[in-house]
Amino acid sequence: MTQIDLSADNLTPAVEKGTAAKPDRMKQAVKDMAPLKGKTALVVDSALATRRALQDQLSQLGAKAVIFASTVSEVEQHLSSREFALIVCEYQLEGDRNGQQLLEDLRVNNKLAWSTAFMMVTGERSYGNVVAVAEFEPDDYLIKPFTASTLSDRVVRVFNRKIRLAQAYQFMFEERFEEVPGICDQLESQFPQYLNELERMRVESFYRSAQYEKTEHELLLKLEKAPKPWMQLLLAKVNLEKKQFDEANELLSAVVKTNPEYLAASDLFADVLWEQNRPADALDILEKMGAKALSSTTRLRKLADLAVRIGDNTRSKNYLTKVIDRSRNTSLSQIHDYLQLSKIYVQEGRHEEAEKLTAKMRSTVNSTELDLARAMMAIQKDIADGRGLKANDKLIAFFESNNELIPTLEPETLTSLLELCFAANMDNKGYELASQITKHKPSKAMLDRIRTAISDFKDKKSADSD
Repeated sequence: MTQIDLSADNLTPAVEKGTAAKPDRMKQAVKDMAPLKGKTALVVDSALATRRALQDQLSQLGAKAVIFASTVSEVEQHLSSREFALIVCEYQLEGDRNGQQLLEDLRVNNKLAWSTAFMMVTGERSYGNVVAVAEFEPDDYLIKPFTASTLSDRVVRVFNRKIRLAQAYQFMFEERFEEVPGICDQLESQFPQYLNELERMRVESFYRSAQYEKTEHELLLKLEKAPKPWMQLLLAKVNLEKKQFDEANELLSAVVKTNPEYLAASDLFADVLWEQNRPADALDILEKMGAKALSSTTRLRKLADLAVRIGDNTRSKNYLTKVIDRSRNTSLSQIHDYLQLSKIYVQEGRHEEAEKLTAKMRSTVNSTELDLARAMMAIQKDIADGRGLKANDKLIAFFESNNELIPTLEPETLTSLLELCFAANMDNKGYELASQITKHKPSKAMLDRIRTAISDFKDKKSADSD
């Protein structure tokens, strides 16, 4: 996660000697610009009066059109058919999703163009809520009530940064990492007020192109001069890649202690602990974040996976239920979550609760995925009830009828299918799936589940032969 600087940017470059009036002239020229000239803006708010006020203000900033939406579903419909230069979104929305959940969906699934600015509007004044929103990287946010002048200043500031650093943003977005350092060096001399952001993009481009030694060298030099939390976090990521767990632990312990609001540090700390086979400690780190831990669907899913790993069904059910409720009717929804929760219910003999999950899925997944999930849930039930031969027959039929579809399934869903194969003594199919899954750089959670499924199968086979 990129840490958000919540303070105002300096809009003007450094002043040359003898040009004291230049900053004021440049600042005024920037304000006189119409940053939205010829562009389209999207206002997401359920209050008619607010929409009209924002329409007037954005039109004065040059917007050729201002489109309205009051729900997340309406936003998704608009985004599927057109691009927007600016999205101004109220935190509280109609329906079962808020602006924060919308922004997470857009960021995680790369639905926003790098050039689109997203501004969050919220009446929440507590710092915890601001941090939770900032986690998903809005370009800026506005605390209500705000004036037309405040909105204008923020829009100008955001678009100045977008325009001036456009090439660097574009290269990062398009993963052209080898070109990022050069353009960052050029932009630093032109716009020194953005030095920190350009410095971070430059070093991150080394990391994301797997130049770990170079990344480490650059970070160690910078940490000696002016340490910043993002530097410590990125260095810990390098340590994790190099399996230097002690060094990563030391760095992240310091960051979490001094910057408890830096959620990405806690996330990475949990990953490091899990890599060290300490899932209970990893779960503890995330749960200490309290309500902030629940702001991200990805983090909720990690909490659920960790609870599954340590065999805590109560916490697993709690987090899986939250994941399902939060991600319903969004592209963040995965049938893997339903299968995981169904497996726990079936093991507990709560077949009615497992059956209810299919009703929830109907409004979330397509008919093909629904049929797959229902078939897999039926096999789960047969295995739990001791009907191994019946489960085996159903699995054979499942593979025959979905032969072309199975290779296209998400690795998480394939892992659930693998578990069924080993539980039903179809180890050949299980190993085939394991080979397929490992080609997709599986998560720690998937690797643990695969190892557990294989281990349980071997233990059962050994017990049967005694």
